[in-house]
Amino acid sequence: MALAPDALTPVRGQSYGEMAVPLLPVDPVDLLVLAYDVPDISPGRAVSTYLTHVCPGSPMSFAVSDQGRAAAFMALSLMQTYAATHPRAVLIAVEQADLPYDPGVPVTLPVAHAGIALHLAADAPPSSVTVTPDSDAVLDSLDGLDAATVVLGGGLAGLADDVKADRVVLADPAQPMTGVWEALAGLDLATAGRIAVADHDPALRYLCVAVFG
Repeated sequence: MALAPDALTPVRGQSYGEMAVPLLPVDPVDLLVLAYDVPDISPGRAVSTYLTHVCPGSPMSFAVSDQGRAAAFMALSLMQTYAATHPRAVLIAVEQADLPYDPGVPVTLPVAHAGIALHLAADAPPSSVTVTPDSDAVLDSLDGLDAATVVLGGGLAGLADDVKADRVVLADPAQPMTGVWEALAGLDLATAGRIAVADHDPALRYLCVAVFG
């Protein structure tokens, strides 16, 4: 797995698709997936379709939305099999700090616009990705990760002292969706060992876990 050099550069735009444009890869890709956690400025707009024509290689593309913090995890789950056989798959996760419209549902907005691109290499796709309904066994699920490094999103920060791992990294809680991926980008992947990225969406009651390595 590799992260784009400018993955942490804040991006702004009038739609999530426009926000994603600065994060598009320079080289051609096979699969491009856009994930966002709050409905787009024009609900139903085919944001990933118009992204395709500005992305090198005209890749297959789709978007995952309305899944809260689970959106990027859901996208990874859908990409997992494809990324194992195609070396050029890219996931872009974006979130906006202000919405010039009423999304129609309760939402938690981040403190800043943020976008991040994850490049999934064919030789290092996620070894597992799960999105499951909330349960009383959240801590048990995290204990069974067998990961050297665990990245916890804001929804799981309270469990940091109970997670069994050599290193626990807390994501910025002010970035509900992109925080865990920004924390992942800050790791030295050569020395972090097996990495688990986990978060919990209290509104939608999803427990999300992605394991790399």
